Amino acid sequence: MGLLRKKDAQEEAVPTDVDLEAGDLTGTGDVIAEIVEALEPEADAGDGEAIKGNAASKRRIGFRMPKLFGKAEEDPEDNKEPMDRKRWWEFTFSVRGFENVTVETLKLFWTVSLGSDNPKKHKNRVRLQTKFTSIFTLEKGKVFTADNPVIMYERKTFALSYKELEKHVVKVDMWRVSCWTFNEYFGVKKQKLSQIANRDPNMELRILRKLSRKQMADKKKAKAVADVALYRCTVNLEEIFDFDMFCENWTLELSRANPEHKQMKEERKRLTFTMPRDRRTLPGQRRYLGRGAASQTVEWNQQDGRFFWPSCGKFVFRGTRTHLQNSYFIVSVLTGKPPAFLANNSTIATIEKHAPAQPHRVLGRCLLNLTSVLDMSVFQGKVKRFTPNHDRYIVGDINGNVKCILRSKGMKEPELDFRSNRPEQLKTATTVSHLNPSERYLVVRVKKCEALPVADFDTGSSDPYLRCTWDNMVIVSPVVKQSLRPVFNQSFYFPVRVVFPEMRMGSKAEKKYQDSILKYELTSKGSIQIQVWDDDVTSADCLGGCQVTLGDILNVRATQKRTLLGALKADRRDDEEEENEMEEKQESHNQWYEEPRSVRVYDGSKTALGQSALANKDAALIHFEAYFYPDWAETLRFEDEVQEADADSVWAKKKDEWNSRNRQKAEDYALPFPDSIGAKKPTEENMMQTADSLRRFPCVGLHPLLRIEVPLMAFVSPIIIPEEWSFPAKLLEWVHCLSFEISQRQARTGLIPNDGWKDPEYVLARRKGAPQDHSVLLCSLLLGCKADAYVVKGTVYSKDPIATTDKSDQLIEHAWVMTREKGWVTFWEPCSRQTFHLPNRYDPRKVKRKRTDQLVIQEEREEEEQDEEADEEKQQWEGEAEDSRVHLEDMESLPTVGRMPKPKMRADKAKKKEEEPGRERLKRELIEQREGLPIAPKRKMLQDDNLVTWLPYDSIEVIFNDKNSWANRQNHHPACITYDLEDADEDAENPTWERFLSSEDEQNLHFQPICPNVSVQPELKPSIIDELQDDLRTEMMQNLQLYRGKKGMDTMFDHNEELMQQLRIFLDIQELWRLIDPDSPAARRVFDEYKAIPRDLPKDQMSDQQRFQRFVGDTLKLRLWNRHGGPFFDNKDYVKEQDHHWRVLEKLYKEFQKKEDSFPIKRGKKFKGFPVHFCTSDQESIRQYLMQIKQYKQIIDTDEEDVYYTIECRMIGRLSGILSVWLYVGIQEPQREADFLEE
Repeated sequence: MGLLRKKDAQEEAVPTDVDLEAGDLTGTGDVIAEIVEALEPEADAGDGEAIKGNAASKRRIGFRMPKLFGKAEEDPEDNKEPMDRKRWWEFTFSVRGFENVTVETLKLFWTVSLGSDNPKKHKNRVRLQTKFTSIFTLEKGKVFTADNPVIMYERKTFALSYKELEKHVVKVDMWRVSCWTFNEYFGVKKQKLSQIANRDPNMELRILRKLSRKQMADKKKAKAVADVALYRCTVNLEEIFDFDMFCENWTLELSRANPEHKQMKEERKRLTFTMPRDRRTLPGQRRYLGRGAASQTVEWNQQDGRFFWPSCGKFVFRGTRTHLQNSYFIVSVLTGKPPAFLANNSTIATIEKHAPAQPHRVLGRCLLNLTSVLDMSVFQGKVKRFTPNHDRYIVGDINGNVKCILRSKGMKEPELDFRSNRPEQLKTATTVSHLNPSERYLVVRVKKCEALPVADFDTGSSDPYLRCTWDNMVIVSPVVKQSLRPVFNQSFYFPVRVVFPEMRMGSKAEKKYQDSILKYELTSKGSIQIQVWDDDVTSADCLGGCQVTLGDILNVRATQKRTLLGALKADRRDDEEEENEMEEKQESHNQWYEEPRSVRVYDGSKTALGQSALANKDAALIHFEAYFYPDWAETLRFEDEVQEADADSVWAKKKDEWNSRNRQKAEDYALPFPDSIGAKKPTEENMMQTADSLRRFPCVGLHPLLRIEVPLMAFVSPIIIPEEWSFPAKLLEWVHCLSFEISQRQARTGLIPNDGWKDPEYVLARRKGAPQDHSVLLCSLLLGCKADAYVVKGTVYSKDPIATTDKSDQLIEHAWVMTREKGWVTFWEPCSRQTFHLPNRYDPRKVKRKRTDQLVIQEEREEEEQDEEADEEKQQWEGEAEDSRVHLEDMESLPTVGRMPKPKMRADKAKKKEEEPGRERLKRELIEQREGLPIAPKRKMLQDDNLVTWLPYDSIEVIFNDKNSWANRQNHHPACITYDLEDADEDAENPTWERFLSSEDEQNLHFQPICPNVSVQPELKPSIIDELQDDLRTEMMQNLQLYRGKKGMDTMFDHNEELMQQLRIFLDIQELWRLIDPDSPAARRVFDEYKAIPRDLPKDQMSDQQRFQRFVGDTLKLRLWNRHGGPFFDNKDYVKEQDHHWRVLEKLYKEFQKKEDSFPIKRGKKFKGFPVHFCTSDQESIRQYLMQIKQYKQIIDTDEEDVYYTIECRMIGRLSGILSVWLYVGIQEPQREADFLEE
């Protein structure tokens, strides 16, 4: 069934007030551009809107030219209230489908209009012509879904204040067609513009039956208005802003793998930033009229060997949020050897800001998308050189900050008096109206899914939506409510952007270098990932996913006709079907995205969906297609690398070799230490084994989408985050707020399954995971912060038994994070939010030596070998036996645990007494020899200056980062070994840490990270957090009422504002305490002062400072984790941040203490309660956790009737939509005589 779109007259968008100073038209020269910029109209003339100055309208247009004729007159908008100031908006309306909910067949058409909600009271300030659809015939209960959205309004602009948004509506009218009489006004729906501007643009409107005036006068009939249809549409209403973008703190790191690294490092560098001015002036695109993209060049870097630029200029972009997020900018790296008197001259640098003239050459360029500029200010990318030589293609990495400040279009300065939140719609898939006709697009069109797993067991269904990722861009689709077979008909448009201007679409260089530079560029963008997720604000479940490579698309032989909207409509000659066609045959006036082209189409019909952890009896399938529009040259094809095709077998072979070495090392370990953890077998013999009988050294995991084995290093990918989130305490607290969840198999066996490792992108999207998932995420974040970080796999004894096991003290596999810094080794525990600092655990000089030239390494290695030989000779004089004097058969005489002496060792008492002195001496020598073995605990680590306070870990087997994996060949306990990973290069025969990939393997075996570019989403909006808080508080109150109601008792609550304010302050104290590092100098000072306070000192005799210290020590339980401190406090910024937290904490305590003596509770009552922190906002999980807390059970099980309950909820937003949830449960009980005697 199609839709026949009528040819409508061209409408005009005429604003009531026109400000000619702030517009989009530009001139060619600098002075002319300023004049034209002052004379241009507000609306975008290029968008098809005509602004007409009409004598009948009697509008006054004022010309203000401040740069030519002196000081400008004062803008009247500045004197208005923020809600009354004029704002410019862009409006787009498209129809996705509708449903007939009546009991009869309807022949209908629709109209859409904008206007005043009540024209008699409020003047209509939006003048857009009413739009009409074609005629449809729809049977009862039938649903019409458009193959492509029908665009009714496309990028129309108008001016309205925030207050006027409340008075204007979008009106959708439903008309019933009659062949013999007038058409019947059948249904209507109005939606306020203020609601549209703050909600999801994908809407489902309930069309209500249109009543006559007589029916509306009847109150009974007016209340019982029936629905006649469901109308599904996409309405984009966005404000137009001027975005001020400041580029700061940019750093360039040259690639050591580049053959010209040494030469590039000797030359000086400078950066050129090319930023778009609006959605039409993208960098690298030809522009024949008007100004193009803005460009600024910074000064040369200082001659200190560092490529760092603190300030790189300011740029202004005009458009909506969507326009900005669909744009990009280019950073060019210039290199040369300028004379010092020119390079260090600030005057010359200012002159060359827009046109650098000193001798230089372009070393490379980096293209960065502005997708996340409004949420994350950190950018990172690869600098690429225009060369067909693959080894020289990557120049290095560049990263920096782009801080964005928005102001409404036409405003000279940010509105400091505006305190409210600006209207903002949820981010969804881009429509074709936002696309640029000069760019090539990768189109992924998803039709439907089948047999999805159930995520909501209460409804037996799911709320699926699509999440498509490519080239570090993530686009999501609308949510389909309660469906396991959703029909999406959703198109995702990814712009294909090449960093080099020479390679623009259709150029000669694009064809010339398609087998070299073009392939390098496309390969760096990665594969296409399509995932189906269940919609949930608190947490999400993956319903399945698949992956498509660019080779899958480009290697298709046949071509088909496609437009940017999808497949072409087949010609239908049936009169009845022609009546329901959505579009007529292609005409000459079609838009650029409706032009059919021959493209290679990858058919993904019935593609299996993997990755879901939910149970599903059927195989989940997805139907989609992918193609480039316009297509590349037919000769451009990708040949899959042999290594990728045989990746499974390659890594399986490496795994077998790895396990073979591990078995040999375990046998050698079992000889001197047969009953230790290190003597356990490294591989499973059957599926029933648990962690109690194994010590595994994993090296590979199962790819979540391809379901093949990949090295563990592929799961780690550096993640760049804002600097304020990179402090250790705040970073660890953020990761700890992710919900913890392990599979039943891992809970039963205590072993991390082969498919139990997940990439950081998946964990952040799901917002929960196992301990190993938290560790991989934390390691990726630390690597993005330039830390020397590793994921650690070891074992621990579980003191809190899992419900599925019978043992109370079970050895289980566990994962945590390790960092190395200045000789310190720090263990980061995401589960308990603790850090353990181990001093003198590695030699930082070895790390520096590894980064120097090979000749210097060889010389230092020879010197170390001579020193080691001298040390060995010295140790021999102290009576220590050499390794060669002890043989394996001599180990049998060592004292062991749990073994009976062998018969040959038995002798009569007389002979035993005669041999006693010699036997004791041999035994002592053998014990000393065992202590000298590489697998024995190192005595140096047990000395007082190196001994750690406490470690929860019992063994360490493997560590890995994004480059390699290492196996521990020392003692199994992490506190008794060193962490010189560089020994694996120096001692190839008996390394203390054995590498998984040798130096040769690193050159020959290449692996791609599962998610090379992880996107971190911003915090949830305050309005969403407030709604979640209210919902959780209401749910807990209702749960309490139901629980006590079953016992026949009433439940009363006391939520007076004064009491709730005190509890909010107390919860703020608890939240701030989670961000305080107990090993900081400020914490140690407070702890020492707390210990000095006499325990019997009355509270009324304490000073305010002593009361605060007693509160921190007794209530907040301040304890020092590490006796030797830590390496983090050499960072002055971190120390300042911790000192600031302590000052704020003391301020909050004083504010809380003001009403401590006169606590705002009811007369004759005593108050008690407790706070609880949750790493989830799921109401069902919180309810289950609360019922396991003894304090909560005691409070709700009280037999008192005259009690009042108080429940307060506090949620604090974290990055990626993660929440830190606090719940305070309190009770007011009657005071008794015993209570007064106790006081």
